[in-house]
Parts: sequence; structure tokens; C-alpha cells
Amino acid sequence: MSETTVSEGTSTSAERPVSIVWFALGGAAIGALIGALQSALEYFVRGRSLRDVSLTTFLIVYPVVFAIIGSATRRSPPARLWKRPTEFFATEPLSAEENEVRGRRVRKSVWTGFGTGIVVGAMASVLDFAWRGWPYVSEMLGLSLFLFPYFGAILGFNMGSRPGDPKPSLRDIRFRMRTLMILTAYFAICLAVAVQTSRVSGAAKIYHFKARDAVTTAGVFQGILDQQIADLGRKRNAEELRAGRIPEGIDKSQKDFLRSLDQTATEEYKKYRYGLIADGEQRLAEIALSNVDVYSRIVDYFKKLAEKYEKARLEPWLPVEPDPPMPGASAPATTPPPGAGTPGSR
Repeated sequence: MSETTVSEGTSTSAERPVSIVWFALGGAAIGALIGALQSALEYFVRGRSLRDVSLTTFLIVYPVVFAIIGSATRRSPPARLWKRPTEFFATEPLSAEENEVRGRRVRKSVWTGFGTGIVVGAMASVLDFAWRGWPYVSEMLGLSLFLFPYFGAILGFNMGSRPGDPKPSLRDIRFRMRTLMILTAYFAICLAVAVQTSRVSGAAKIYHFKARDAVTTAGVFQGILDQQIADLGRKRNAEELRAGRIPEGIDKSQKDFLRSLDQTATEEYKKYRYGLIADGEQRLAEIALSNVDVYSRIVDYFKKLAEKYEKARLEPWLPVEPDPPMPGASAPATTPPPGAGTPGSR
């Protein structure tokens, strides 16, 4: 009999850690799935950049939190139930001694959950700061240091309940003076931290969006600049046309028109039509040559703005110099009308 008992006890103790690990892994998988779905919602539906999505919270903190919940529910099976059956609760009032024992147990569990929530919230804030930097630090601190301890306390209360406890009711909630003082001090500290960091965080967010807008604008002008650089090749088209050859760089409709002249037009008329198209290509090349310089300086201007505001985002407490005037503010060289291959017509 003793051997059987030892064998069973050994088997149970060997199986318990494995069971807890599986519960923790299951919780981590659920947390990772929820985090991945929320990340996809932020990125694809709300159209936010990856730098603006709290990936560390969704893909690291969520799995950790759900792993903790999974392992905790393994230790407390009643906590797995969404709604506890009526027979779970005591039908008779508890004695004073039983109430005291239950009160110590529940308080310990609630404070453990509250403290764990503070640790998890601080970890979430640190990881989020490492990923997104100053623009979201105030927002993240305010949420994580309030929500995580709150849910941790609720989870702790749930884990601290045992069969035979009285059915919980809001009317039974009692706070000791020491508890109220601790909570008041904690939330006052959280509010002070959020307010103090909001000024730096708000400035960093402004610089962040300015840097992003400068990068976007630089990309737009870079596209125009690339088109102008491509239009420099029209000078070669003009030379080919004046030599009586049809270049590959002109429009297909112009090629077809010039080929049709071989059968219907005189050499003098063909030379005249080739010359007209060559003049147009030459004019576009000259305009592009002038615009390349202007748009190059504009692209460099917005790239420097992006660098300036990106640096300001990393050090939002430092003053930022006013933006210099944009080069070429008067206007680039005169562009031809739509349909002639200018950036505005494409």
C-alpha cells in the first residue's frame, strides 16, 4: 500500500509541472493571437505605420500576461469558469474566524495581482518606449500603470476565491484606511508621472509627425525629380529627329505619325514635321535641365527637415530652430501644357 501511495504521489508531482507548462503555453498562444489581430487592425485598418503600432505590447506583453493567467488558472480550477455554479458559494453565514481567514487569503491574492499588474505595466511601458520612443510614453504610462494593476487585482480576487466562500457583492466591499492611503498615493504618483511626461511626449509626437510628413513630401518631390531626370533624354531624341531618324524615346502616336509620312509626304514636309517634334523635345529637355536643379534642392531640403525632426523626436526637451524657407519657392521653370510629358500631366 505504501509503495502504491508513493508511486501515485510521484506520478502526480511529475505530471503537475507539465500541466502548468501546457496551460501557460496555451495562454501565451491565445495572447499572441489576440496581439497579432490587434496589430493587424492597427496597421491595415487604421493605416498606422509599424513604428506607431505598439508591437511590443501586442506581441510580447500580451503573451506573457496570458501565460501568467494560464498558469494561474491551472492552480485555481474554479477560476476557469465564466459563471460559477450556485453550489460553489456558501449557503450559511461564515463564522468570524472563517471570515478572517478568508479575508487574509483574498487580500493577499488581490495585492499579489495588483503588484504583478504594476510590474507588468512597467515592463510594458519600458518595452513600448524602446520601440516607439518619446511620442507615446505618456499615453502608455497612463494606461499601463492603471489598467494592468486594475485587471491584476480583479484576477487576484478571482484566484483567491474558494468553494464555500460567500457570494461576492458590492455591498460587502470594505476598504481599510491603509488601503485607501496606498491606492491614493499610487494613483497620485501615476497621475503626476503622466502629467510631467505629457509635455515632453506631446512635443515628441509633433516632431514625429513632422518628420514623417517631411519624408513623405521628399518622396513626392523625388518622384518629380526622377521624371525630370528622365526628360533630359529628350535632348537625344531631338538630335535623332533632326538626323531624320525616329527615336525610341518619343510617344507611340508620334512614331506612328512619322512612319505614315514615308508613304504620303514629301521629303521637305517630312523634314518640317520631324523638326517640329524635335523642337518640342528640345524644349522639354531644356525645361527639365532647369527643373532638375530646383527639385534636387527641394528634395534635399525635405530630407534635412526629416533628419532635424527625427533628432528632435529623440530629444524633445531641446529647442528646435525654425524651418528655413523652401528653395525654389518662386516656381520651377515653366512647364509645358498637359499632354506634353510634364510631371503635372502624368
